[in-house]
Amino acid sequence: MSKTFAAKFVAYSTCVFLTPFCLAAYFDPMSTFNLGSIGLEPSAAEYLTGISNIRGSIGGLRLGIIAMMIGGARFGRRDLSLAAAILVGAVSAGRFLSLGLDGWNLLSFITASWEVVITVAMLHLGGFLAAGDRK
Repeated sequence: MSKTFAAKFVAYSTCVFLTPFCLAAYFDPMSTFNLGSIGLEPSAAEYLTGISNIRGSIGGLRLGIIAMMIGGARFGRRDLSLAAAILVGAVSAGRFLSLGLDGWNLLSFITASWEVVITVAMLHLGGFLAAGDRK
């Protein structure tokens, strides 16, 4: 199995897996399906702000990342692959930072580790991990 095939498999399977979660956050942010998976619930005092943040940051941003992953993998768009890698890598770095500062959580560690795999796959698909000079 080639590295490119493996990277595309990671990208596509991640998109298939995450799309239901993102759509739930986007269209039904208070669903147990969504909130239970991320450990987030808006406060009573700032309910509308919380719902807006769940729809935008969890739903919308992640749907955008999925679109970039598909565009990068399907159409060979280096810029989309790099953008997806940067965003997913930043989320992963935040999770690892939280593990160090806030305490250990197995689910957060597994999620952050998978996000590292996604980041590496997107960097590979963008040609950023290729050996030799690129012009």
